[in-house]
Amino acid sequence: MYRKIALYMGLFTALYLIFRFLLPLVIPFVVAAVVAILYYPFIRKIFQKCSLWEHNTGQKKRLLAIAVVVFYAVILIVCMGLIGYLCVEAKNILLNYPFYEAKALCLMRKCCCQLDTWFQMRSGVCFAYLENWMTIMKESVAGRSAGIGIVSQMTLFSVQTVERFFGFLFAFIVTIIATFFLILDYEQIRERLLQNDIGRNICNIVTSCKHTLKTYIKAQGRIMLLDGIVCTIAFCLIGQPYYVFLGPLTAVVDALPILGAGIILIPYVLYLIFTGSFGKAVIIGIAYVCCVVIRQITEPKMIGKQIGLRPIYTIMSMYIGFRLFGVAGFLLGPIGVLIVRQVVLLANKE
Repeated sequence: MYRKIALYMGLFTALYLIFRFLLPLVIPFVVAAVVAILYYPFIRKIFQKCSLWEHNTGQKKRLLAIAVVVFYAVILIVCMGLIGYLCVEAKNILLNYPFYEAKALCLMRKCCCQLDTWFQMRSGVCFAYLENWMTIMKESVAGRSAGIGIVSQMTLFSVQTVERFFGFLFAFIVTIIATFFLILDYEQIRERLLQNDIGRNICNIVTSCKHTLKTYIKAQGRIMLLDGIVCTIAFCLIGQPYYVFLGPLTAVVDALPILGAGIILIPYVLYLIFTGSFGKAVIIGIAYVCCVVIRQITEPKMIGKQIGLRPIYTIMSMYIGFRLFGVAGFLLGPIGVLIVRQVVLLANKE
């Protein structure tokens, strides 16, 4: 019993150290390996149909390089399109900022008046306190900005942006090159791993993680699609002009266990209630309930049953992974649990 507990604790500690310190250093090669494992079967089928797979010719290498570049180009184009769309929506929101600021102040005034009535205070006391607090916060921010200096801030921001851009560009290029060579030598690498017990165990773990990754992406994609459709329809029904933006955004935020769809929908319901739009508040409330039902009931079953983990373990692994590693922990948590389980099974067989 104690030996088993010690084994689990040692494995989880080792995985934590690997994920925390080693993974950030080799992330381009990890991404390249994941892409190669998932992309290799598709490329092989295409090349076999064209009778280019059996011969290690220069033409095959060139076509393989083109296939890898096209894959990453499509991913990059999709990401850039999404970022461009978000920038356009953000620009529209900024252009209408005075209008939203006026509505926000009006809402805060109504809320403060309601609080004055509830607590039997003189009218305007709460809003005066809020205005005073906002003034102090603005002066504090302005003081810190003046102390640092606007030129220094802009210079520091520009340098950091350039460094991050070139760092990302270099890592992106390394990832593309690594993916090409991993796909090119995929069969040879796999054959060498299968020649010994350690390599076979590694292949078993990789196969298990591959199944987990596919299952997780499919499950999260379906859940986010359902949440996005529900929220988009709800925002459209109440006449929200940015429903195309807010619906998918709510679905993405709903994937975060700490935040969830409530971080957007609950404040929006309260806003609609305070502004007297009770019918619209009911619609958004129903959308929130639907998101909770879809996420809390469907997610553990869709993921847990297919990857062989109980729903409670799936939720725990995603939550702990998020707390330790942020958004990436959604995936690292379940994968870490599966790796530990696979290693324990192999140890028990031996």
